Amino acid sequence: MIQAPKMFMHIIIVCAFIFTYSLTAQAQKYRTAADTLKLNKEYSDLSLDIAKLNIKLVKSQDKTTGYLSNSRSTAQHASNSAQQSKTDASTATNGNLDDAKTAMKQAKKANNQAVDAKNAKDDEKDNLKVIKELREKISDKQQQLAELDKERAAINSLPTIH
Repeated sequence: MIQAPKMFMHIIIVCAFIFTYSLTAQAQKYRTAADTLKLNKEYSDLSLDIAKLNIKLVKSQDKTTGYLSNSRSTAQHASNSAQQSKTDASTATNGNLDDAKTAMKQAKKANNQAVDAKNAKDDEKDNLKVIKELREKISDKQQQLAELDKERAAINSLPTIH
């Protein structure tokens, strides 16, 4: 009668071992030494993708400086034109047609520069969004590389048959 509980305990231990092993093995995409070539190809593809994304990131970061400068200068020009337009409009109230035409031109110029300033600010915001997305993509790909490193280590730890 003592044999039955021992046998039952052995079965539970074996089942637990198989269950635990199957969970870790299912998470792995590459399991055997024969999968090493596929793993290496995916690893190099991911590395290449990361390099390309880093190039895009650097280009976008370089654009940020230009967008900031452009945004500031167009905002300043718009402010100056608006002030000049205000001055010309107050001068035009005396009834002189030439003053009214000058005020109208200055108002159009101020409006165009305000639109340019808004567009520059929008470009800057869009660029910052692109930078954020690129950083997220790079981070995701780096996590995938880390997973592949774990899988490679698991494959390398397998016993070799000679």
